[in-house]
Amino acid sequence: MKILITGAQGQVGKELVSIANQRGFDVIAAGQTELDITQLKNIESYVEVHQPDLVINAAAYTAVNKAEEEQDITYAINRDGTANLAAVSKEKNIPLLHISTDYVFDGDKKGVYLENDTPNPQSVYGQTKFAAEEAIIKSQCQHIIFRTAWVYSLRGANFVKTIIRLAKEREELKIVTDQIGAPTSAELIADVTALCL
Repeated sequence: MKILITGAQGQVGKELVSIANQRGFDVIAAGQTELDITQLKNIESYVEVHQPDLVINAAAYTAVNKAEEEQDITYAINRDGTANLAAVSKEKNIPLLHISTDYVFDGDKKGVYLENDTPNPQSVYGQTKFAAEEAIIKSQCQHIIFRTAWVYSLRGANFVKTIIRLAKEREELKIVTDQIGAPTSAELIADVTALCL
């Protein structure tokens, strides 16, 4: 099986590429420099050349706070880029596995969110990721959507690495307590994704 993995330079993308290679799949690892998903024609050409059997979309603008200031680029990557991938996947009959986020919810629920809970994103990041999910569903391509939470890995910037660094630098840490989350390793996300292959 030939798998196109977008966002291959991100935390989840790198782990997906690693596990797919370990499992013996033919991997096309596409970072932003190899494939600009915001341009439909780029995707069409790329897919035509590489002929993947599956697309895994791990590409995303994930700087949650910065997204509030950079809304245009966040929508372009998260919503429009995903819609482009879904359109090509539908046209070419290629299944699409999309990595989404718990930010599609508002965080007000007492307890664990379920797949069928009503999304109500409160941030630009969450709004763009939910818009991406809607675009995939509207496209009617074959798809699976994974919603992840508090992703961390040894690579890149993330909450877990920040806390570890601060714990080494300071005697005492003061952290806001208005959020509850379940940090999830990018490696675990890749492992679970591999079970679908």
